[in-house]
Amino acid sequence: MKTIRETVAKQFAQIILCGFAAVCFCALPVLAQPSASPGNAAGSGAASGVRGVTILDGQWRFQAGDDLRWAEPGFDDSSWPTVSLSSSLAEQGIDTYSGYGWYRLKIQPQQIAQFGNLASSEPLSLVVSSNSVGQLDVFVNGMEAGHTKGMTESPSEYQSPPFVAQLNPSASGPTVIAIRTWAGPDTPVSHGLLRRVELGAANDMAERHAMAIGRQWNEGVISDLVVAFLFVCVAVLGGFLYMAQRHHPEYLWLALLCLSVAAGGAADSAFGLAIMPLSVYRILTMFSGRIFMAVTLEFVLHFTGTKSRRVVRGVQIGVVLVPFVSFIHLTLVYQILSVASEVLFCGLVVVLLFQAWRAGKSEAGVMLLPFFLAATADSANTVLDFAASRHWLPDQFASHRFYFGPIEFGIGTIAYTIFLGSLIAVILYRFVRISQEEQRSAAEISAARSVQALLIPTQLPSNRNFMLESAYLPVNGVGGDFFQVLPLKDDSLLIVVGDVSGKGLQAAMNSSTLVGALRNELSHDPATVLNHLNHVLIGAVSSPGTAVKELDCAPCFATCLCARVYPDGTTTIANAGHLNPYRDGREISLAGSLPLGVIADAEYEQATFQLKRGDRLVFLSDGVVEATNGEGELFGFERTQQVSNESARYIAQTAQHFGQTDDITVVSLYLSSKTAQPSSEELAYSK
Repeated sequence: MKTIRETVAKQFAQIILCGFAAVCFCALPVLAQPSASPGNAAGSGAASGVRGVTILDGQWRFQAGDDLRWAEPGFDDSSWPTVSLSSSLAEQGIDTYSGYGWYRLKIQPQQIAQFGNLASSEPLSLVVSSNSVGQLDVFVNGMEAGHTKGMTESPSEYQSPPFVAQLNPSASGPTVIAIRTWAGPDTPVSHGLLRRVELGAANDMAERHAMAIGRQWNEGVISDLVVAFLFVCVAVLGGFLYMAQRHHPEYLWLALLCLSVAAGGAADSAFGLAIMPLSVYRILTMFSGRIFMAVTLEFVLHFTGTKSRRVVRGVQIGVVLVPFVSFIHLTLVYQILSVASEVLFCGLVVVLLFQAWRAGKSEAGVMLLPFFLAATADSANTVLDFAASRHWLPDQFASHRFYFGPIEFGIGTIAYTIFLGSLIAVILYRFVRISQEEQRSAAEISAARSVQALLIPTQLPSNRNFMLESAYLPVNGVGGDFFQVLPLKDDSLLIVVGDVSGKGLQAAMNSSTLVGALRNELSHDPATVLNHLNHVLIGAVSSPGTAVKELDCAPCFATCLCARVYPDGTTTIANAGHLNPYRDGREISLAGSLPLGVIADAEYEQATFQLKRGDRLVFLSDGVVEATNGEGELFGFERTQQVSNESARYIAQTAQHFGQTDDITVVSLYLSSKTAQPSSEELAYSK
């Protein structure tokens, strides 16, 4: 199942990568240089004609403030300054203002008459375009002819599309066009809210209106939708990768990171299409941007495996709390904190990636340079916008706009595209590398299991003298538990139980080395056997040129217990750091010794005691004692002693149900030999 998931994830990754490459290839020419905005291509005359369409550009009268009498055709506006729509108000000497402002223009009868040759019976119309979030209300000869979506009794700021207003010329005298504009108190107006006014026959203006709507899509929607779509695709890719490798949470955080960017792009598009008012858009962008920072830091935290969690958590909390400052009307403080948090975020991510790269994680180095360039460009863009809004720098230092044909985009789009490209490259590289490592690990575990199967006897040599029982419950992966029961010529049994340190192939290979040495050992004296195994293990891990390169000089030790049990019950036993055995529910105290593989001249003390007929001798591994439940409580020696007189299978299953954390091995010997001394219960019964 996991292989299928990884195959699907790889195929989907190839589709995403091809699509992203195609988009980037098509967009390469746009990175050459910024060009002039299509909206400023009208010229600067009072009225310029294009295919029967007149662009009303110059000779407008402007006045900041609000008075509905200014819509009347007879109002005297001669004291108002004259402005051109092709230049900003600031460039024409008008001070920055906020709130309402009025534009007035008088069209002489002879200018209206020129349209009579085009269509004598066709009405005239205006196509009016606002600038930024400006709201417009058009009056023709004192009568309202049309307005933007947000221009109501309680106005709201929208990125309003161009709209058509019918022009009914005056029967005598000039036709007066008065346009009332408005922007919220938090929006300083220096360029002007009226962007473009076109006059022509209704059919021609319908075409011009469609072109203006298309221009709005090109300038405010398409680039945001493309970026959002690409990030959604990468989010889906991250979801597939996480399903294939659930133990790597960085893929999940990658998906959440991309979804936060896509959500921001969707909000940008909704705002650009006048679906969402500026008040809602500002709140969404404030929090979506901070959520993006917090999620990105979490992704980088898991991606790099850094230990600086407290620093990252502090920055995450800080950036999420910054938007709340704006709700207490500390605008300047919020702007400064916003810029500072973004610069801090970018700097922290770059530092974490750099540290990971220096620590040997090459994929962090692959993402470092693209992210640094994107972050620098985006942060510099934020700083320049802030400085221009405070008039510390001229307006031309604010965000530059670029064009791919008619499609407009900014530095932020370029930054996100660079960032997305680096994400795709790094994550796919990481996924492939981890998949290959897991395949190698799976092959090693399979080989280790095959080796370990040889170390755990499937049949025990029970006979008329001894009844043997064993239970082996491996935990996930492969541990180092092993045991052997060897029948000897004098009908005695040599029982060896051990646990090699480590996991996987290394532990299995070292266990197999010990079992092989045990089977070739000529002496069956327990202390001598342990001494020989000690020298074998030290030689195996210290001699170069072993079959498995990773085992060369690998630190390794093993606990081991060796016992020889004779048919008459005589038992000789030696212990090398292993758990003591249990006899009829009571622990047998043995002299402690160092485990195998620690020092070459270790000595192992041998003890002898007498088993009686009917006695049960139990050997077990530390997987029983170290079993841990959900509350972190150990199974412990007391519980082990309580169950030690039960069958091997019962002891193993009891520890497993309590909470298995390591391999569990239990070997039980029941003495049934007639030559052994009878137990006290047997003697009492015979009397």
